[in-house]
Amino acid sequence: MLAACATGESTPAGTTSGGTGGGDALTPFTFLSFLPLTSFSVVPEMYGDLTGAFTKNHMDMTLQTVKGSAQATQLLLANKGQVARNGLIDAMIAAFAQDQPIVIPAIDTFQVGIRIVTTDASPEPSDWVGKTIGVPSVNGTSDKTLSMSLRKMDIDPESVKRQLVGLAPGTFDLVRNGTLAGYMVSADTAQIVAKQNSDARIFVPTSVTGMNIYMTTKEQIDQHGDELKNFFLAVQQVKEGLIAEKNFDAAIKTLRSEYTFASLDDDEIANASFKERTAAWQGKDGRTGWPDMEELEGAYGELVDSKVVPSGKKIESLVDTSLLPQ
Repeated sequence: MLAACATGESTPAGTTSGGTGGGDALTPFTFLSFLPLTSFSVVPEMYGDLTGAFTKNHMDMTLQTVKGSAQATQLLLANKGQVARNGLIDAMIAAFAQDQPIVIPAIDTFQVGIRIVTTDASPEPSDWVGKTIGVPSVNGTSDKTLSMSLRKMDIDPESVKRQLVGLAPGTFDLVRNGTLAGYMVSADTAQIVAKQNSDARIFVPTSVTGMNIYMTTKEQIDQHGDELKNFFLAVQQVKEGLIAEKNFDAAIKTLRSEYTFASLDDDEIANASFKERTAAWQGKDGRTGWPDMEELEGAYGELVDSKVVPSGKKIESLVDTSLLPQ
């Protein structure tokens, strides 16, 4: 399913033109997101499309949501898109366990973007043993991030049951009545739940494997290298422009011109979500996008120790930063 967003006239702070290519011709480009366009997780692309950042870099952008990380990988391999946002775990599984020609050109968020909403009845992972955690997709990115976080705390992931649930704030009723010990949502949805329910508690998974990345394939780099460079230039311009903002009122107004969802429609939570997101975009050195190889090595080590991927692989074979603005 396609979700093509309108292009506005305003320019985000810090945005300039200058991508690869020339003239006014726009090249079709498809971005695949395993997250819906109702979340701050997809802000760089939604905001960039609305403010013309992609058009300025010679791209006719289509934002396409897909059903999970596995489908994102399949569509990339089938040449149905040029780049996808995905979870690091799924990218490493595709590359190292399934021998797919996956490439990570850039990091999206250096911090885990998933939260687990609980109550005082079960606020800590040790309280979840023998109970059920709600997940948006069984064996999906959230589910795998939960497993990795449990292992890191020496809790057997098999001791915590999973149940497929919706992502809406109303799912909290299942936690309150004891059906679930908690459920997994995006960071902005967690803020909505906490604001609406005084008994809600938010747990932040700790595994570095929970970061989100941008993913493409070797074939896409060979066939669409210039377009990919333009995409990452536009994303960098959008992110750096928003990071430089003192407040996000103008950015919120721009997003509301096209989108409506709970965390965006609430002024307080929208501002808090922007603040949290802009922090997550920055690595230890303050840069956006550039992978921290030490962190990726650590994440790979966690996955090897958990027998999720085989040992003996080289992180360097998965990462290619040649598409990033130099």
